[in-house]
Amino acid sequence: MKKKATVVYSVERSFVKSDISILEALGLKVYKIHSRPEKNLLKFLLNRIREKLKSILYLSRSKFLISWFNDYHSFIPILFSKLFFKKSIIIVGGYDAIVDNKNNHGLFFKGGLRSTIAKLNYKMVNEVWVVHKSLENGCDFAKQKFNVISGVRRFTSKKDIVIKEINTGYDTRFWNYDQSEEKTGVLTAAFFSDKRVINIKGLNIFNQLATFLPNVNFTIVGESGIRISEFINLEPNIKVMGVQTRSEMKELYQKNKFYFQGSRLEGLPNSLCEAMLCGCIPIGSRVFGIPDAIGTTGVLFDTEKDIEQIVEFINSDLGATDLKKARNRIVRKYDISKRTEKIRQNIF
Repeated sequence: MKKKATVVYSVERSFVKSDISILEALGLKVYKIHSRPEKNLLKFLLNRIREKLKSILYLSRSKFLISWFNDYHSFIPILFSKLFFKKSIIIVGGYDAIVDNKNNHGLFFKGGLRSTIAKLNYKMVNEVWVVHKSLENGCDFAKQKFNVISGVRRFTSKKDIVIKEINTGYDTRFWNYDQSEEKTGVLTAAFFSDKRVINIKGLNIFNQLATFLPNVNFTIVGESGIRISEFINLEPNIKVMGVQTRSEMKELYQKNKFYFQGSRLEGLPNSLCEAMLCGCIPIGSRVFGIPDAIGTTGVLFDTEKDIEQIVEFINSDLGATDLKKARNRIVRKYDISKRTEKIRQNIF
């Protein structure tokens, strides 16, 4: 009989699907508790009831529980994992380990009930897996430059909390590119559903770059719910696109020569790693997991003062060898097989 696991999550993102596939490939039957974020009180309470019923049904049969991110959706399943003496794990991706006061952003920003529950989750859980080591003790650079408070240990009084770095992994066969095709342009992507994301992802710097490179095509992907042009006077060489499918993103990565990750806070950015696998030369801010992803294959910057350095980098003579270096770094460090092996070691 197959061993069983329960995975709880609020949004079914690609990395959640990937982990479910990994668990299934390791021979486990996976039970899913999908609790979508709800602001409506009745729907919020129905979510909690559903979590309770599914937790009783699933966790009594499971070997362990994994919660992608820490939030309301984690509390009841973790509580029942304790009652059933099952191992519980929270995977921390970024939002659940930061406070960005300037942008009113982060799980612990407001305090109150949500923050209290999140701290209880960290106390109850057996292990925390962070996608990058900076999410354990915090990113000093982000604190110095942007006053972003970060690190799971900053938000829990549990001194013996077990925290492990288990990086996200990427399908290096799917994310590829035709090395004979010419690549041009600069791309950045995020889910731009809130005006705060514009600042969090460094779009003002992206826009400034476009002013210095009027003959280069710039593309922003992920507009949803807001119009970015209402908050930034975008340069004429910037194209804005809505949310794209996985295959559409692959085509955009393959088409563009550079990928821009100008975030002030991150874990290990999925889009950056996917873009590098598709031969994009990376440009990134010096925070959290971005420098580890980029290494020496691209350029890192500190603030808006480094614009001239980035412009010079884009205008430099970068060719096929540089594209391969970017791809090879992600293949070497973050291939999906590495995450699969780490998960296997930590659940069996």
